[in-house]
Amino acid sequence: MHDVTSDPSGPLDALLGPPPPADDWALRRSLLARTQRALRWRRRWRRLGAASALAACLALGMLTVCWAPAPVEPLPLPARVERTPGPLEPQPLSAVALEWRAIDAPVQQAELYREAGDRYLGAESDPQGAVRCYTAALDEGKPEDLNISAEDSWLLMAIKEARQKEKNDAK
Repeated sequence: MHDVTSDPSGPLDALLGPPPPADDWALRRSLLARTQRALRWRRRWRRLGAASALAACLALGMLTVCWAPAPVEPLPLPARVERTPGPLEPQPLSAVALEWRAIDAPVQQAELYREAGDRYLGAESDPQGAVRCYTAALDEGKPEDLNISAEDSWLLMAIKEARQKEKNDAK
């Protein structure tokens, strides 16, 4: 019989063993040179791609300026019309001014308070001021003023109705 373990050398020992020391340095140098060359080319291609993208953006920006529509001429302004100074139109009084006028005028107090309440409710959107003026107008007015009329605002109608209920409940 043939003993396999007795003969250490075989046909594959040369392939399975370490390479000869002289070829090792030459192989490493050639492998390093090829790797460095490949890395340099990759870096150059990456830089070239970035530069070409930047150049393309610049070119497109210049093209949009060239293709932009021409500026539109502004329309001529119409000639100014001179206004001759005439009598000034009276400005309507504010609700506060009407309320102060009602305090100072004892004769027309109810009418001025009512007008101030209408102005507070309509023009100035101040329902609290309107309630104050409407209440003062009903306090200073005649008993006939508690009757609801078509000219009354919704808030004045509500206050008049509440006063009439108070009057009926008091009886």
